[in-house]
Amino acid sequence: MKLNFLLITLLLLVAPFAARSQQPNIIFIFADDMGYRDLACYGHPYAKTPAIDRLASQGTRFTQAYAAGQTCCPSRTGIMTGIGYYRFGRHTADFDFGDRVTVTELLNKNGYACGHFGKWHIGMDRSNGVYGFDENKTGGKPDIDSPEGRDTPIFDAAIDFIKRHKDEPFYVNIWGFTTHHPVVSAPNYLSEFAGVTVDRNDFSDYMQPVFDDCIELGGDLDMSMRHYLANVYAMDRNVKSVMDVLDELGLNENTIVVFSSDQGPARPRGIGINATGPDSNRKYLKYDENMLGDAGEFRGNKGTVSEGGLRVPFIIRWPGKVNAGVVDKENVIGGIDWFPAICSLTGVTSLPDDLDGEDVSDIWLGATRKRQKPLFWNGEPGTTIREGKWKYYVSENGEELYDILNDPAEAENLVGKYPKVASKLNKMVLAWKEELPKEYIRTFEYRHQY
Repeated sequence: MKLNFLLITLLLLVAPFAARSQQPNIIFIFADDMGYRDLACYGHPYAKTPAIDRLASQGTRFTQAYAAGQTCCPSRTGIMTGIGYYRFGRHTADFDFGDRVTVTELLNKNGYACGHFGKWHIGMDRSNGVYGFDENKTGGKPDIDSPEGRDTPIFDAAIDFIKRHKDEPFYVNIWGFTTHHPVVSAPNYLSEFAGVTVDRNDFSDYMQPVFDDCIELGGDLDMSMRHYLANVYAMDRNVKSVMDVLDELGLNENTIVVFSSDQGPARPRGIGINATGPDSNRKYLKYDENMLGDAGEFRGNKGTVSEGGLRVPFIIRWPGKVNAGVVDKENVIGGIDWFPAICSLTGVTSLPDDLDGEDVSDIWLGATRKRQKPLFWNGEPGTTIREGKWKYYVSENGEELYDILNDPAEAENLVGKYPKVASKLNKMVLAWKEELPKEYIRTFEYRHQY
């Protein structure tokens, strides 16, 4: 009798820890300004990204994934809060999220060790404990042309955190600076692309003005391409280091690894040499010509809400849970969905009931369905919505409507051909815009801390 009582007591004590150990670890690797087609597995003709390609072959690669915003802060705000940046009425990097709870605060309260490493851009406070991060290390970045790779200190710090928390559930943001301006690569990485010469026929019509910018800024197109490719390759080596440590620690099976980018690629012209404003005196302005990120067939770039500014790579691996070797061309997902989807997969409940994102964890795990909530953005060339197969814009310059499945390049405006569709989406967009704050506050006090 006494033995049975002791056994029951022991089981009751162990049960919570056994349940916790089954919660998946999360590693979120976020590139900065990396174009949709900058990876070999997404079709770049010259890129070398064997580790990221392997990640894709072991998981699912999405072709209709959208950033939560068209620039760094809006995108990261949507990831962390599940709320569109446009709802805050102020630049969250200058202020923070106010009373909005973050995904990492909820995870931290539910037993997760949470760490953030790399780029921040989501508030002035970078201290440990903010937003539920036990460790927040936004510094440690070397010179951008370091032979170690510009993001290596970020990845090294994240790997150290993983090793120290291997026996408990952990969530890790690894938010690199690659391929954000300035882009320049060390000789050891450039040597990997010594033979690359640019054939402009290998690229879409939308890349041709980018190449023209490079040349007009005084760049050698072939050398600028090599610098860009070498930056991407260096980050691929960093991704390999994370995959290797998961193998070493035996954590693969219970770890979700995601690779994505915060938005589309930046154009060369005006980023440095011709820039004005608070950041115009940044170091390394001479490397504008190397900004050769490729959005593929999509029009637009970083800073626009066109497809090229919002369509991003998104790869997820979770052995035995996420289908391996799959390219998902059907489902539409967004960065705004990160919060509810991660909470669903980790068993976190009591989410805010006003999230803009939706739980797409079933899609990550292989389901195919129409998303329940449309995706909205506000910016150039207009306030926009992605609803089903349609992408619609409205601005003071008029309306645009595209069948994005059959016309991903947004070449044919169908407003005249489908007026009822345009009218319906117009009402949805204007109703959403009416919910947004009427003023927008920015102090320009935030600065990147490398």
